[in-house]
Amino acid sequence: MWKVTIRNPVAELYTTSGNVQKISHFLRSSSNNITVRPLPTHEASASNTDSTAGSELVSSVSRHRSVYRSKLGPVDLLSTSVKPLVDALNPAINMSRVALGLCRNPPGWVRRISYWENITALPPATTVCEDEHGSVQNTSYFADALSLQDSTLSFSDVSQHVYTVLNSVLRRLAEGRTHVSADLSGGVDSTVISVLLAAQNVPFTAFHAGTDDKDNRDTQLAQKIAEHFTIDLIKLDSFTKSTAGFTIPDELRGFSEAPRAWHANLPHLTALVRSARERGSSIHCLGIGGDELFEPMPVQALLYFKQGEKMRAIKAISSVAAAARWPKVSTLRAAFSPETKQRELQRRLTRRGQNIPENIDAFSWFPNFTLPSWLSEEATEQVIELIKTTPIPPEEEELDKYRFHIYGSLEFQGEVLRGMNEYFSETGLEFAAPYLEDDMIRSSLVYPGVLSGHGMSKPVILEAMKGTLPEFFYRDIYKSDYSFDLYQDYERSKENFLKMIGDSLLAELNLVDIDTVRTIANSPLGSSETLYDFERMTHMEVWLRENYV
Repeated sequence: MWKVTIRNPVAELYTTSGNVQKISHFLRSSSNNITVRPLPTHEASASNTDSTAGSELVSSVSRHRSVYRSKLGPVDLLSTSVKPLVDALNPAINMSRVALGLCRNPPGWVRRISYWENITALPPATTVCEDEHGSVQNTSYFADALSLQDSTLSFSDVSQHVYTVLNSVLRRLAEGRTHVSADLSGGVDSTVISVLLAAQNVPFTAFHAGTDDKDNRDTQLAQKIAEHFTIDLIKLDSFTKSTAGFTIPDELRGFSEAPRAWHANLPHLTALVRSARERGSSIHCLGIGGDELFEPMPVQALLYFKQGEKMRAIKAISSVAAAARWPKVSTLRAAFSPETKQRELQRRLTRRGQNIPENIDAFSWFPNFTLPSWLSEEATEQVIELIKTTPIPPEEEELDKYRFHIYGSLEFQGEVLRGMNEYFSETGLEFAAPYLEDDMIRSSLVYPGVLSGHGMSKPVILEAMKGTLPEFFYRDIYKSDYSFDLYQDYERSKENFLKMIGDSLLAELNLVDIDTVRTIANSPLGSSETLYDFERMTHMEVWLRENYV
């Protein structure tokens, strides 16, 4: 038997004011310890327009704050977490959603379907209240939150605005805290956050976990930054030693909203939480979301075309192809493909397990979305049916590729943050991601012309930090790769992984084709994507063992 630890967070449900008494009575008779509250009224929330508001239910742009919805008969039930809805309704696990979760990078709007039947997350950038007729009213601020900065603004103007907003977000997160902490990996995003937090008038500690990869220089750079700014730096075990992506943990939980995409980092995060709490920190800031906001994307060049500057778009895309060593003609053809979201989605559903060339994938609507070859026939059919019967929301259908890519990636990062806070909810340490806050997202989406001529990686945030970060940091910037740690973990764990999969619920429930998994595992690894597939199988197996009855 598996050892299971059950944690019980505070449970609250929301419904319209006219149904509070009825639902409360039903839940009391069902022995559920759930508090039922009325939704905020339209008048109380009309002045609030984003996820910093406190008097309404809000699903933020990245959905690190979410609202979930279900029904009890004709009555709408809403909650900021899945567990109260599961406790109230006792739904079955949604096996179609489990099958989808085994796929590579599925579309965001389908991921909002809960792993539990008849529960769905509301779209990003949505506020919820009760209207004057006593009904549930959803209001979207999606278009506003994902609007691009004025194209007439200069690079300097945008960078200064980002700096101002980020400082404001960090002040808000640190306000009232007696100690704060953050990652300091040595990369751009965490370095910026650590340096700015260290300047706040609050005791601060930074945490670093390096790698045994001799080609990785992050540890040296993190140490230099900590010394330059006199930052209290705690070094944890390297990711090479702590990563555990292909094994089942000794202790399983009794409930979680969704599989933990960060399962491989659980030993690292557990050590971090323990050390941060010993230091007195009550909030720990992560750098996730910075890649999405500040690293120029290939599809960003398509905005030139949207502005009527076709030749400038062609030139920019040709430059991207040259820098990435992609074939120019096929890259241009992919960039200007007239294929719609729906047509591409149908094509991907019928090309199971096929690898798409990197340059074509980069300019597609759904980069890296794949139904893996090891998914069972039954699970494959469930995924196809689920996607076909879940239409894309109108606001997302209208997005250009640049913003479509960004919001999809931000939403995934929001799911990661949400899962970490759920898991560590009783430790007294909150995880925060400043770059995922609505204010930051609003300030950071720019037309490519703003970045033209600024060749550095993450030009906006690095320009914003000039005069604050030391010159040596700008000379030493490079993009780290931590796939080495996952490879090392797989070599350690391969035998146990294959044994676990052979005796898994994934196999028992006919979600994976075990023979295909074994064939792939016993062949030379073609790419790190195979490792990510196996890691995804493992964290799904963990979730099923915790939740499947």
